[in-house]
Amino acid sequence: MPPSMSGSRTQSGRVARALWRQLIQRVYPRLDGTPALEGQAFQADYPMVPYARSKRFGWTHYGVMIPDLPAPHRFFSIMSIIGTPGALAFDTDHALVDTPRRNATAVSGTAATHPAHFAGYSIERDCEFADDGKLIRFGSELEIQGSYPEFTVSATFAGLRLALALHATDKVTWFLKTPVYDHLSLLCEYEGTLEFDGDRTIVAGLCTYEYAACPSPYLLRDKPLARSAKAPLDFFTYQIINLAEDGVQLLLTQIRIAGTLAVNKVYVRGLDEYNRTWKDADVRFDVAQYREPAERTPDGRRMALPERFAWTVTDAGREVLRIEAVADTPYTYGLGSGYVGGYRYEGRFRDRPIGGRGYIEYIDRRDE
Repeated sequence: MPPSMSGSRTQSGRVARALWRQLIQRVYPRLDGTPALEGQAFQADYPMVPYARSKRFGWTHYGVMIPDLPAPHRFFSIMSIIGTPGALAFDTDHALVDTPRRNATAVSGTAATHPAHFAGYSIERDCEFADDGKLIRFGSELEIQGSYPEFTVSATFAGLRLALALHATDKVTWFLKTPVYDHLSLLCEYEGTLEFDGDRTIVAGLCTYEYAACPSPYLLRDKPLARSAKAPLDFFTYQIINLAEDGVQLLLTQIRIAGTLAVNKVYVRGLDEYNRTWKDADVRFDVAQYREPAERTPDGRRMALPERFAWTVTDAGREVLRIEAVADTPYTYGLGSGYVGGYRYEGRFRDRPIGGRGYIEYIDRRDE
């Protein structure tokens, strides 16, 4: 590449990163509607629909996550995207089986089903999405049925047969609420069965039901974007912990865009308490050790994944949460361009010792 061209691209990259920093630091806070929804009950008439044929929304997300199943499963997740976000961390161009707007992806499974299940689907050929959201089906493997507050979830792949009934509470966490992008999580109670390798296990507890809808650049041009044209979301982690004996659930997340910290939050909600959020300087996430060797992604990249990590939260200078975690399951590919897995942890919350299992989603593309 001629030096002048290389310099031009480097300069344009700096300008783009500066614009994203301005968006994160100045524009987004003015659009953020989540503070007004803090501690409020979920509105039962909110439409959680797939928007598969919308001219306004470019992608929709449905997710179901359980962080604390018994061995050998450890966790269960469905993390699906209908459409394509146009973001570095979440686009999986190598898995496209249709155009970006007509493509869907899903990662699902437990520690026992690793490395399954990740797949790309054609919305037209492989999926069924009811316009009212009461049926969300990916091939013959995954299906979510129902409407708030009652849902059923089924999964069949890699020797696993899972059937769950979910009851969603009105305890909602709004990750994002803007005029163009909504992303929410509902605290749910579940019960059902897992069949695997001839064993049948009855399970019950707390889980999440998650939904998002957002525009994407593929509304303008339904062809894969160059890397430089994607939103530079280059780091993402999202984790879930159940304090089941208290009916409490913790959600922990950090997001970086163009290297700039965009989201750094811990949420707490429970069967008897509405959402509360700690954020920014009150929240700290540290990786003490990465798993060796780094993971090789299906499209040939290397990604360092955390082996030992910690979260701390302070409130008015007092430590209210400390978690020290060790990843103890395989990481399964397919959370966008990253991974899902499980871990064990110990720590303290609200002046009490805690310990158990957690679920982790993790993508790191900062060094590319």
